[in-house]
Amino acid sequence: MAAAGVLGPFFCVDERRAPDWTCWAALSADAKALRLRTDEVRAVLAAGPGSPDVEPGVVASLTHLGLVARLVSPLLGAALLSGVLPVTPVEDVHIDLTGANPLPLALPATSAVAIGSAEELAAAFQLHWLTPAVRPFTRAVRAFWSVSPRVLEGNVTSAVAGALRMAGTARPELAARADAVLDALLGSGPLAGTGRRRDDGSFVRRSCCLFYRLPGAGICGDCVLDARARGDENGA
Repeated sequence: MAAAGVLGPFFCVDERRAPDWTCWAALSADAKALRLRTDEVRAVLAAGPGSPDVEPGVVASLTHLGLVARLVSPLLGAALLSGVLPVTPVEDVHIDLTGANPLPLALPATSAVAIGSAEELAAAFQLHWLTPAVRPFTRAVRAFWSVSPRVLEGNVTSAVAGALRMAGTARPELAARADAVLDALLGSGPLAGTGRRRDDGSFVRRSCCLFYRLPGAGICGDCVLDARARGDENGA
């Protein structure tokens, strides 16, 4: 986990947590805990030009995307760099829900899974993190704010793809392996069908995080709307 910090701020973790940090498991079980973050995100978005009233669904989606990205980045970075995937119960993961991204995150690894191929990394990540941590959180956001499951599933893929891309950018020797891991995740398991490669090899999700609904926001680089604008094959 310490080694992953060289990849960038989103890959850094804290060894200890403060008493007021929130357990990751609570984000899936308690709407009040998650609302702490959505209220702060809404305030930031509403302060932007022309954005006094931000749709709750937009706030929930962007909050979800940011939190998932914060969780998965150090895990994937550590696996790419060290060849082992850190594993810990979600009850032991804590995050500070106040402030700007990347939020402080305490993620003490209690064990690790040795990784060989990109397919093995993808399978271990699905088993130890997507299933017990990310998917329950995603279902909770959908239940609390009635956000489309297609949007939230795309957020997860976007967060994973973004973390892998950042790792490959920070350490170019990791880029090929990071691409192979993403292809393995897109090929089978819970993320299958949520994204694809553009004609130029870059990643595009098959949904939108709703960021474009903010006045003057535009669209994200991996958005399906961007693929359509480019006229990519299968862009729809």
